[in-house]
Amino acid sequence: MAALEAEIVRLNKVVRALMDRAESATNAQGSDYGLFQTTVMLQHQVRLRTEEVAAALRDNESIASGPQSSAARDMHTLRRTAALQIQLLELVVQQKDLGELIDRVAVLLDIPIILFDTRGRALHCSRGADAPDLAGRLWAAYASVPGSRGHLGTVDDSGGQIYYRDILVLDRVERVLAAAASGRQPPEFADASLSFLQQLVTLDVLRRRDELAMRQRERRRLLRDVLAGGGASDELSSRLQEQGFDDRGAWRITVVELTSAQAAPTQAPGARATKRLVDRLLRAVEEVVNRRRTPFLSMPMGSLAVILAALPDHETATARALLADLHKAAAQAVSPEHVVVGCSAALTAAANAPRGLQQAHAACIAARRDPSAGGTVMFDELSGQLRLLDGLDEEGLADIVRRTFTPLLDYDARHRTRLYETLHTLFEHHLAVQETADVLHIHRNTLQKRLAHVERLLGIDLGELDDIVDVRLGLHAAELLGKRPS
Repeated sequence: MAALEAEIVRLNKVVRALMDRAESATNAQGSDYGLFQTTVMLQHQVRLRTEEVAAALRDNESIASGPQSSAARDMHTLRRTAALQIQLLELVVQQKDLGELIDRVAVLLDIPIILFDTRGRALHCSRGADAPDLAGRLWAAYASVPGSRGHLGTVDDSGGQIYYRDILVLDRVERVLAAAASGRQPPEFADASLSFLQQLVTLDVLRRRDELAMRQRERRRLLRDVLAGGGASDELSSRLQEQGFDDRGAWRITVVELTSAQAAPTQAPGARATKRLVDRLLRAVEEVVNRRRTPFLSMPMGSLAVILAALPDHETATARALLADLHKAAAQAVSPEHVVVGCSAALTAAANAPRGLQQAHAACIAARRDPSAGGTVMFDELSGQLRLLDGLDEEGLADIVRRTFTPLLDYDARHRTRLYETLHTLFEHHLAVQETADVLHIHRNTLQKRLAHVERLLGIDLGELDDIVDVRLGLHAAELLGKRPS
Protein backbone atom coordinates (compact mmCIF):
# COMPACT_ATOMS: atom_id res chain seq x y z
CA MET A 1 0.00 0.00 0.00
CA ALA A 2 2.87 2.36 0.80
CA ALA A 3 4.34 1.76 -2.65
CA LEU A 4 0.99 2.44 -4.28
CA GLU A 5 0.51 5.65 -2.30
CA ALA A 6 3.98 6.78 -3.31
CA GLU A 7 3.17 6.06 -6.95
CA ILE A 8 0.02 8.19 -6.80
CA VAL A 9 2.07 11.01 -5.32
CA ARG A 10 4.53 10.65 -8.19
CA LEU A 11 1.71 10.79 -10.75
CA ASN A 12 0.42 13.98 -9.20
CA LYS A 13 3.92 15.46 -9.24
CA VAL A 14 4.22 14.66 -12.96
CA VAL A 15 1.04 16.55 -13.78
CA ARG A 16 1.97 19.42 -11.45
CA ALA A 17 5.37 19.73 -13.14
CA LEU A 18 3.70 19.77 -16.56
CA MET A 19 1.32 22.48 -15.42
CA ASP A 20 4.20 24.58 -14.04
CA ARG A 21 6.11 24.15 -17.28
CA ALA A 22 3.08 25.15 -19.36
CA GLU A 23 2.45 28.19 -17.16
CA SER A 24 6.03 29.39 -17.49
CA ALA A 25 5.90 28.79 -21.24
CA THR A 26 2.82 31.00 -21.55
CA ASN A 27 4.89 34.15 -21.03
CA ALA A 28 8.08 32.85 -22.61
CA GLN A 29 9.10 33.93 -26.08
CA GLY A 30 9.41 30.32 -27.21
CA SER A 31 5.97 29.21 -26.02
CA ASP A 32 5.18 27.75 -29.45
CA TYR A 33 7.83 25.13 -28.78
CA GLY A 34 6.79 24.86 -25.12
CA LEU A 35 3.37 23.51 -26.15
CA PHE A 36 4.95 20.80 -28.29
CA GLN A 37 7.44 19.95 -25.56
CA THR A 38 4.67 19.60 -22.95
CA THR A 39 2.72 17.16 -25.10
CA VAL A 40 5.75 14.98 -25.87
CA MET A 41 6.78 14.92 -22.21
CA LEU A 42 3.27 13.99 -21.15
CA GLN A 43 3.08 11.09 -23.59
CA HIS A 44 6.40 9.67 -22.40
CA GLN A 45 5.64 10.04 -18.70
CA VAL A 46 2.16 8.53 -18.99
CA ARG A 47 3.39 5.39 -20.73
CA LEU A 48 6.19 4.96 -18.20
CA ARG A 49 3.97 5.51 -15.16
CA THR A 50 1.19 3.33 -16.54
CA GLU A 51 3.55 0.35 -16.72
CA GLU A 52 4.96 1.02 -13.25
CA VAL A 53 1.57 1.50 -11.58
CA ALA A 54 0.17 -1.62 -13.22
CA ALA A 55 3.10 -3.62 -11.82
CA ALA A 56 2.65 -2.03 -8.38
CA LEU A 57 -1.02 -2.93 -8.38
CA ARG A 58 -0.27 -6.56 -9.17
CA ASP A 59 2.37 -6.74 -6.44
CA ASN A 60 0.08 -5.26 -3.78
CA GLU A 61 -3.04 -7.32 -4.44
CA SER A 62 -2.05 -9.75 -1.71
CA ILE A 63 -1.95 -7.04 0.99
CA ALA A 64 -5.64 -7.14 1.83
CA SER A 65 -6.41 -10.08 4.15
CA GLY A 66 -10.18 -9.93 3.78
CA PRO A 67 -12.86 -8.10 1.89
CA GLN A 68 -14.26 -6.44 5.06
CA SER A 69 -10.99 -5.31 6.60
CA SER A 70 -9.98 -1.63 6.77
CA ALA A 71 -6.79 -2.44 4.88
CA ALA A 72 -8.84 -4.04 2.09
CA ARG A 73 -11.08 -0.99 1.80
CA ASP A 74 -8.09 1.35 1.73
CA MET A 75 -6.39 -0.86 -0.82
CA HIS A 76 -9.49 -0.91 -2.99
CA THR A 77 -9.75 2.90 -2.89
CA LEU A 78 -6.08 3.31 -3.79
CA ARG A 79 -6.38 0.84 -6.64
CA ARG A 80 -9.42 2.63 -8.05
CA THR A 81 -7.72 6.03 -7.69
CA ALA A 82 -4.59 4.88 -9.49
CA ALA A 83 -6.64 3.14 -12.19
CA LEU A 84 -8.70 6.29 -12.76
CA GLN A 85 -5.59 8.46 -13.01
CA ILE A 86 -4.10 6.09 -15.54
CA GLN A 87 -7.29 6.14 -17.62
CA LEU A 88 -7.46 9.92 -17.58
CA LEU A 89 -3.82 10.35 -18.53
CA GLU A 90 -4.26 7.92 -21.41
CA LEU A 91 -7.19 10.03 -22.63
CA VAL A 92 -4.99 13.13 -22.43
CA VAL A 93 -2.27 11.43 -24.47
CA GLN A 94 -4.92 10.48 -27.06
CA GLN A 95 -5.89 14.20 -27.12
CA LYS A 96 -9.46 13.45 -26.17
CA ASP A 97 -11.86 16.30 -25.58
CA LEU A 98 -12.00 17.79 -22.08
CA GLY A 99 -15.67 16.86 -21.89
CA GLU A 100 -14.76 13.20 -22.26
CA LEU A 101 -12.45 13.41 -19.25
CA ILE A 102 -15.22 14.97 -17.16
CA ASP A 103 -17.74 12.37 -18.35
CA ARG A 104 -15.37 9.52 -17.45
CA VAL A 105 -14.93 10.76 -13.88
CA ALA A 106 -18.68 11.41 -13.53
CA VAL A 107 -19.48 7.84 -14.59
CA LEU A 108 -16.91 6.26 -12.28
CA LEU A 109 -17.99 8.38 -9.31
CA ASP A 110 -21.66 8.14 -10.30
CA ILE A 111 -22.16 11.84 -9.59
CA PRO A 112 -23.04 14.81 -11.87
CA ILE A 113 -20.11 17.12 -12.65
CA ILE A 114 -20.34 20.57 -14.26
CA LEU A 115 -17.51 22.79 -15.54
CA PHE A 116 -18.27 26.53 -15.15
CA ASP A 117 -16.57 29.66 -16.38
CA THR A 118 -15.96 32.47 -13.89
CA ARG A 119 -19.36 34.04 -14.63
CA GLY A 120 -21.28 30.90 -13.75
CA ARG A 121 -21.96 29.78 -17.32
CA ALA A 122 -21.97 25.99 -17.65
CA LEU A 123 -19.32 25.03 -20.24
CA HIS A 124 -19.85 21.27 -19.94
CA CYS A 125 -22.37 19.12 -18.08
CA SER A 126 -21.63 15.43 -17.62
CA ARG A 127 -24.28 12.86 -18.40
CA GLY A 128 -26.84 13.03 -15.64
CA ALA A 129 -26.04 16.68 -14.88
CA ASP A 130 -28.58 18.09 -17.33
CA ALA A 131 -31.36 18.66 -14.81
CA PRO A 132 -32.81 22.16 -15.44
CA ASP A 133 -32.03 23.59 -12.01
CA LEU A 134 -28.87 21.65 -11.12
CA ALA A 135 -26.33 24.04 -12.71
CA GLY A 136 -27.98 27.04 -11.07
CA ARG A 137 -28.03 25.32 -7.67
CA LEU A 138 -24.38 24.24 -7.86
CA TRP A 139 -23.18 27.69 -8.92
CA ALA A 140 -25.32 29.51 -6.36
CA ALA A 141 -23.90 27.33 -3.58
CA TYR A 142 -20.35 27.93 -4.81
CA ALA A 143 -20.83 31.70 -5.16
CA SER A 144 -22.38 31.95 -1.70
CA VAL A 145 -19.10 31.11 0.05
CA PRO A 146 -17.45 34.42 1.04
CA GLY A 147 -13.76 35.14 0.62
CA SER A 148 -11.10 32.87 -0.81
CA ARG A 149 -12.02 29.22 -1.10
CA GLY A 150 -8.59 27.93 -2.05
CA HIS A 151 -7.93 24.95 -4.31
CA LEU A 152 -10.08 22.33 -2.60
CA GLY A 153 -13.29 22.25 -0.63
CA THR A 154 -16.88 21.35 -0.16
CA VAL A 155 -19.93 23.55 0.21
CA ASP A 156 -22.92 22.59 2.36
CA ASP A 157 -26.15 22.98 0.43
CA SER A 158 -29.78 22.27 1.28
CA GLY A 159 -29.64 19.34 -1.14
CA GLY A 160 -26.43 17.93 0.39
CA GLN A 161 -22.74 18.63 -0.02
CA ILE A 162 -21.13 19.98 -3.18
CA TYR A 163 -17.52 19.39 -4.18
CA TYR A 164 -15.78 22.25 -5.96
CA ARG A 165 -12.35 22.78 -7.45
CA ASP A 166 -10.96 26.14 -8.63
CA ILE A 167 -8.97 25.90 -11.86
CA LEU A 168 -6.12 28.36 -11.31
CA VAL A 169 -3.91 29.66 -14.12
CA LEU A 170 -1.18 32.12 -13.16
CA ASP A 171 -2.89 32.54 -9.75
CA ARG A 172 -6.19 33.50 -11.34
CA VAL A 173 -9.40 31.45 -11.32
CA GLU A 174 -10.24 30.55 -14.93
CA ARG A 175 -12.74 27.69 -14.48
CA VAL A 176 -14.65 26.00 -11.65
CA LEU A 177 -15.47 22.29 -11.31
CA ALA A 178 -18.56 21.53 -9.24
CA ALA A 179 -20.06 18.12 -8.39
CA ALA A 180 -22.96 17.04 -6.22
CA ALA A 181 -21.65 14.74 -3.47
CA SER A 182 -22.93 11.17 -3.26
CA GLY A 183 -22.86 8.65 -0.44
CA ARG A 184 -22.29 5.84 -2.91
CA GLN A 185 -18.56 6.51 -3.15
CA PRO A 186 -15.92 6.82 -0.41
CA PRO A 187 -15.22 10.54 0.17
CA GLU A 188 -11.49 9.88 -0.16
CA PHE A 189 -11.94 8.37 -3.64
CA ALA A 190 -14.17 11.25 -4.83
CA ASP A 191 -11.79 13.80 -3.34
CA ALA A 192 -8.68 12.31 -4.97
CA SER A 193 -10.43 11.79 -8.32
CA LEU A 194 -11.75 15.35 -8.51
CA SER A 195 -8.37 16.76 -7.49
CA PHE A 196 -6.66 14.86 -10.28
CA LEU A 197 -9.34 15.98 -12.74
CA GLN A 198 -8.73 19.53 -11.53
CA GLN A 199 -5.06 19.25 -12.49
CA LEU A 200 -5.88 17.89 -15.94
CA VAL A 201 -8.45 20.63 -16.59
CA THR A 202 -5.81 23.20 -15.59
CA LEU A 203 -3.35 21.61 -18.01
CA ASP A 204 -6.03 21.68 -20.74
CA VAL A 205 -6.77 25.38 -20.12
CA LEU A 206 -3.05 26.18 -20.35
CA ARG A 207 -2.68 24.20 -23.55
CA ARG A 208 -5.70 25.87 -25.14
CA ARG A 209 -4.38 29.28 -24.13
CA ASP A 210 -1.07 28.54 -25.81
CA GLU A 211 -2.82 27.31 -28.95
CA LEU A 212 -5.03 30.42 -29.02
CA ALA A 213 -2.02 32.70 -28.55
CA MET A 214 -0.19 30.93 -31.38
CA ARG A 215 -3.16 31.33 -33.73
CA GLN A 216 -3.61 34.96 -32.74
CA ARG A 217 0.05 35.78 -33.40
CA GLU A 218 -0.10 34.10 -36.80
CA ARG A 219 -3.31 35.90 -37.76
CA ARG A 220 -1.93 39.29 -36.71
CA ARG A 221 1.30 38.68 -38.64
CA LEU A 222 -0.80 37.83 -41.68
CA LEU A 223 -2.91 40.98 -41.38
CA ARG A 224 0.22 43.15 -40.98
CA ASP A 225 1.67 41.60 -44.14
CA VAL A 226 -1.59 42.12 -46.04
CA LEU A 227 -1.92 45.78 -44.98
CA ALA A 228 1.74 46.46 -45.77
CA GLY A 229 1.41 44.85 -49.19
CA GLY A 230 4.39 42.68 -48.25
CA GLY A 231 5.28 39.26 -49.60
CA ALA A 232 4.44 37.59 -52.88
CA SER A 233 0.77 37.85 -53.86
CA ASP A 234 0.54 34.07 -54.32
CA GLU A 235 1.94 33.49 -50.83
CA LEU A 236 -0.48 36.00 -49.24
CA SER A 237 -3.38 34.49 -51.15
CA SER A 238 -2.45 31.01 -49.93
CA ARG A 239 -2.16 32.15 -46.30
CA LEU A 240 -5.51 33.96 -46.54
CA GLN A 241 -7.16 30.86 -47.96
CA GLU A 242 -5.90 28.90 -44.95
CA GLN A 243 -7.83 31.38 -42.79
CA GLY A 244 -11.02 30.88 -44.83
CA PHE A 245 -10.78 33.86 -47.21
CA ASP A 246 -11.89 33.30 -50.81
CA ASP A 247 -10.27 35.35 -53.60
CA ARG A 248 -13.66 35.61 -55.30
CA GLY A 249 -15.43 36.82 -52.16
CA ALA A 250 -16.09 40.29 -50.81
CA TRP A 251 -13.64 41.65 -48.23
CA ARG A 252 -13.81 44.91 -46.36
CA ILE A 253 -11.47 46.61 -43.93
CA THR A 254 -13.06 48.22 -40.90
CA VAL A 255 -11.30 50.60 -38.54
CA VAL A 256 -12.63 51.23 -35.03
CA GLU A 257 -10.98 54.42 -33.81
CA LEU A 258 -10.61 55.62 -30.25
CA THR A 259 -11.41 59.30 -30.76
CA SER A 260 -10.14 60.34 -27.33
CA ALA A 261 -6.64 59.77 -28.76
CA GLN A 262 -7.37 62.69 -31.14
CA ALA A 263 -7.74 65.09 -28.22
CA ALA A 264 -5.14 67.61 -27.14
CA PRO A 265 -2.01 66.03 -25.59
CA THR A 266 -3.03 67.21 -22.11
CA GLN A 267 -6.43 65.54 -22.48
CA ALA A 268 -5.46 62.38 -24.37
CA PRO A 269 -4.97 59.17 -22.35
CA GLY A 270 -1.45 57.85 -21.82
CA ALA A 271 0.05 55.09 -23.96
CA ARG A 272 -0.77 52.33 -21.47
CA ALA A 273 -4.33 53.53 -20.97
CA THR A 274 -4.81 53.78 -24.74
CA LYS A 275 -3.49 50.24 -25.21
CA ARG A 276 -5.90 48.90 -22.57
CA LEU A 277 -8.82 50.68 -24.23
CA VAL A 278 -7.88 49.44 -27.70
CA ASP A 279 -7.50 45.87 -26.39
CA ARG A 280 -10.97 46.16 -24.88
CA LEU A 281 -12.31 47.48 -28.19
CA LEU A 282 -10.64 44.65 -30.08
CA ARG A 283 -12.16 41.96 -27.85
CA ALA A 284 -15.60 43.52 -28.23
CA VAL A 285 -15.53 43.75 -32.03
CA GLU A 286 -13.93 40.30 -32.42
CA GLU A 287 -16.87 38.82 -30.52
CA VAL A 288 -19.26 40.48 -33.00
CA VAL A 289 -17.51 39.05 -36.07
CA ASN A 290 -17.13 35.66 -34.36
CA ARG A 291 -20.89 35.44 -33.86
CA ARG A 292 -21.37 35.99 -37.59
CA ARG A 293 -19.17 32.95 -38.29
CA THR A 294 -17.29 34.78 -41.01
CA PRO A 295 -13.52 34.63 -41.66
CA PHE A 296 -11.71 37.65 -40.25
CA LEU A 297 -8.33 38.95 -39.14
CA SER A 298 -7.84 41.64 -36.51
CA MET A 299 -5.06 43.59 -34.84
CA PRO A 300 -4.44 46.74 -32.78
CA MET A 301 -2.75 49.66 -34.51
CA GLY A 302 -2.04 52.56 -32.17
CA SER A 303 -5.43 53.99 -31.19
CA LEU A 304 -7.19 51.80 -33.77
CA ALA A 305 -8.64 48.32 -33.91
CA VAL A 306 -8.36 47.05 -37.51
CA ILE A 307 -10.52 44.20 -38.86
CA LEU A 308 -10.33 42.51 -42.26
CA ALA A 309 -13.59 40.58 -42.67
CA ALA A 310 -14.98 38.38 -45.43
CA LEU A 311 -18.62 39.19 -46.22
CA PRO A 312 -21.13 37.02 -48.10
CA ASP A 313 -21.65 39.63 -50.85
CA HIS A 314 -20.56 43.02 -52.18
CA GLU A 315 -23.78 44.73 -51.10
CA THR A 316 -23.45 47.92 -49.09
CA ALA A 317 -26.41 46.92 -46.89
CA THR A 318 -24.56 43.83 -45.63
CA ALA A 319 -21.47 45.85 -44.73
CA ARG A 320 -23.58 48.57 -43.09
CA ALA A 321 -25.28 45.98 -40.84
CA LEU A 322 -21.86 44.73 -39.72
CA LEU A 323 -20.69 48.31 -39.20
CA ALA A 324 -23.69 49.08 -36.97
CA ASP A 325 -23.06 45.95 -34.85
CA LEU A 326 -19.37 46.82 -34.49
CA HIS A 327 -20.14 50.37 -33.38
CA LYS A 328 -22.70 49.14 -30.85
CA ALA A 329 -20.21 46.68 -29.34
CA ALA A 330 -17.40 49.28 -29.33
CA ALA A 331 -19.65 51.90 -27.72
CA GLN A 332 -20.58 49.45 -24.97
CA ALA A 333 -16.90 48.61 -24.41
CA VAL A 334 -15.80 52.24 -24.15
CA SER A 335 -18.51 54.88 -24.68
CA PRO A 336 -20.43 56.13 -27.75
CA GLU A 337 -18.74 59.54 -27.78
CA HIS A 338 -15.24 58.02 -27.75
CA VAL A 339 -15.40 55.72 -30.80
CA VAL A 340 -16.09 56.03 -34.51
CA VAL A 341 -16.13 53.21 -37.07
CA GLY A 342 -15.17 53.51 -40.73
CA CYS A 343 -15.42 50.86 -43.45
CA SER A 344 -13.64 50.60 -46.79
CA ALA A 345 -15.18 49.80 -50.13
CA ALA A 346 -15.25 46.13 -51.13
CA LEU A 347 -11.78 44.72 -51.91
CA THR A 348 -11.17 42.44 -54.87
CA ALA A 349 -7.71 41.15 -53.90
CA ALA A 350 -5.17 41.24 -51.08
CA ALA A 351 -3.07 43.71 -53.09
CA ASN A 352 -5.78 46.34 -52.56
CA ALA A 353 -5.67 46.06 -48.75
CA PRO A 354 -3.36 49.11 -48.18
CA ARG A 355 -5.77 51.22 -50.21
CA GLY A 356 -8.68 49.72 -48.26
CA LEU A 357 -7.05 50.74 -44.96
CA GLN A 358 -6.69 54.30 -46.26
CA GLN A 359 -10.37 54.29 -47.28
CA ALA A 360 -11.38 53.11 -43.79
CA HIS A 361 -9.27 55.93 -42.31
CA ALA A 362 -11.03 58.43 -44.56
CA ALA A 363 -14.41 57.09 -43.45
CA CYS A 364 -13.37 57.53 -39.78
CA ILE A 365 -12.39 61.15 -40.48
CA ALA A 366 -15.83 61.77 -41.98
CA ALA A 367 -17.50 60.09 -38.99
CA ARG A 368 -15.61 62.38 -36.60
CA ARG A 369 -16.58 65.49 -38.56
CA ASP A 370 -20.27 64.68 -38.98
CA PRO A 371 -22.16 64.10 -35.70
CA SER A 372 -25.28 63.18 -37.66
CA ALA A 373 -23.50 60.07 -39.02
CA GLY A 374 -23.99 58.33 -35.68
CA GLY A 375 -20.33 57.37 -35.41
CA THR A 376 -20.27 55.12 -38.51
CA VAL A 377 -19.41 55.94 -42.13
CA MET A 378 -18.80 53.75 -45.17
CA PHE A 379 -16.36 54.83 -47.84
CA ASP A 380 -18.93 53.88 -50.50
CA GLU A 381 -21.20 56.64 -49.18
CA LEU A 382 -18.54 59.35 -49.02
CA SER A 383 -18.55 62.20 -51.46
CA GLY A 384 -16.27 65.18 -52.01
CA GLN A 385 -12.79 65.88 -50.82
CA LEU A 386 -11.94 62.65 -49.01
CA ARG A 387 -12.73 60.56 -52.08
CA LEU A 388 -10.39 62.77 -54.13
CA LEU A 389 -7.50 61.36 -52.10
CA ASP A 390 -8.48 57.72 -52.73
CA GLY A 391 -5.73 55.71 -54.35
CA LEU A 392 -2.83 57.97 -53.33
CA ASP A 393 0.00 56.17 -51.61
CA GLU A 394 1.81 57.49 -48.55
CA GLU A 395 4.32 59.44 -50.61
CA GLY A 396 1.54 61.05 -52.64
CA LEU A 397 -0.27 62.14 -49.49
CA ALA A 398 2.98 63.45 -47.96
CA ASP A 399 3.64 65.47 -51.14
CA ILE A 400 0.23 67.19 -50.83
CA VAL A 401 0.98 68.05 -47.21
CA ARG A 402 4.43 69.44 -48.07
CA ARG A 403 3.14 71.57 -50.95
CA THR A 404 0.30 72.93 -48.82
CA PHE A 405 1.94 73.58 -45.46
CA THR A 406 5.75 73.72 -45.81
CA PRO A 407 6.12 77.50 -45.14
CA LEU A 408 3.83 77.22 -42.12
CA LEU A 409 5.61 74.18 -40.69
CA ASP A 410 9.04 75.77 -41.20
CA TYR A 411 7.92 78.92 -39.38
CA ASP A 412 6.53 76.86 -36.46
CA ALA A 413 9.81 74.94 -36.21
CA ARG A 414 11.98 78.07 -36.23
CA HIS A 415 9.89 80.21 -33.88
CA ARG A 416 8.28 77.49 -31.74
CA THR A 417 4.81 78.75 -32.62
CA ARG A 418 1.61 76.74 -33.13
CA LEU A 419 0.21 78.22 -36.30
CA TYR A 420 -0.41 74.82 -37.95
CA GLU A 421 -2.37 73.68 -34.88
CA THR A 422 -4.37 76.94 -34.99
CA LEU A 423 -5.28 76.37 -38.65
CA HIS A 424 -6.16 72.71 -38.00
CA THR A 425 -8.42 73.66 -35.07
CA LEU A 426 -10.17 76.31 -37.19
CA PHE A 427 -11.09 73.72 -39.82
CA GLU A 428 -12.03 71.20 -37.12
CA HIS A 429 -14.68 73.71 -36.05
CA HIS A 430 -15.93 74.53 -39.54
CA LEU A 431 -14.15 77.91 -39.75
CA ALA A 432 -16.10 79.26 -36.76
CA VAL A 433 -13.76 81.93 -35.38
CA GLN A 434 -15.28 82.43 -31.92
CA GLU A 435 -15.66 78.69 -31.31
CA THR A 436 -12.04 78.11 -32.36
CA ALA A 437 -10.83 80.91 -30.06
CA ASP A 438 -12.73 79.36 -27.15
CA VAL A 439 -11.18 75.94 -27.79
CA LEU A 440 -7.67 77.44 -28.00
CA HIS A 441 -8.33 79.59 -24.90
CA ILE A 442 -7.30 82.79 -26.67
CA HIS A 443 -9.07 86.07 -27.45
CA ARG A 444 -10.88 86.39 -30.78
CA ASN A 445 -8.57 89.24 -31.83
CA THR A 446 -5.51 87.10 -31.08
CA LEU A 447 -6.92 84.35 -33.30
CA GLN A 448 -7.59 86.85 -36.12
CA LYS A 449 -3.95 88.01 -35.95
CA ARG A 450 -2.69 84.39 -36.08
CA LEU A 451 -4.88 83.62 -39.08
CA ALA A 452 -3.68 86.72 -40.88
CA HIS A 453 -0.11 85.51 -40.31
CA VAL A 454 -1.06 82.07 -41.67
CA GLU A 455 -2.54 83.67 -44.80
CA ARG A 456 0.66 85.64 -45.43
CA LEU A 457 2.91 82.58 -44.95
CA LEU A 458 0.85 80.32 -47.22
CA GLY A 459 -0.20 83.00 -49.71
CA ILE A 460 -3.87 82.18 -49.32
CA ASP A 461 -7.12 83.94 -48.51
CA LEU A 462 -9.35 82.05 -46.10
CA GLY A 463 -12.30 83.90 -47.54
CA GLU A 464 -11.74 82.28 -50.97
CA LEU A 465 -13.43 78.93 -51.65
CA ASP A 466 -10.55 77.55 -53.76
CA ASP A 467 -8.02 78.27 -51.01
CA ILE A 468 -10.30 76.70 -48.39
CA VAL A 469 -10.58 73.54 -50.49
CA ASP A 470 -6.78 73.36 -50.91
CA VAL A 471 -6.19 73.66 -47.17
CA ARG A 472 -8.93 71.15 -46.40
CA LEU A 473 -7.37 68.59 -48.78
CA GLY A 474 -3.97 69.13 -47.19
CA LEU A 475 -5.42 68.58 -43.71
CA HIS A 476 -7.20 65.43 -44.88
CA ALA A 477 -3.97 64.11 -46.38
CA ALA A 478 -2.16 64.73 -43.09
CA GLU A 479 -4.90 62.89 -41.18
CA LEU A 480 -4.75 59.93 -43.55
CA LEU A 481 -1.01 59.70 -42.89
CA GLY A 482 -1.94 59.30 -39.23
CA LYS A 483 0.58 61.77 -37.83
CA ARG A 484 1.23 65.49 -37.49
CA PRO A 485 3.21 66.71 -40.52
CA SER A 486 6.76 67.85 -39.91
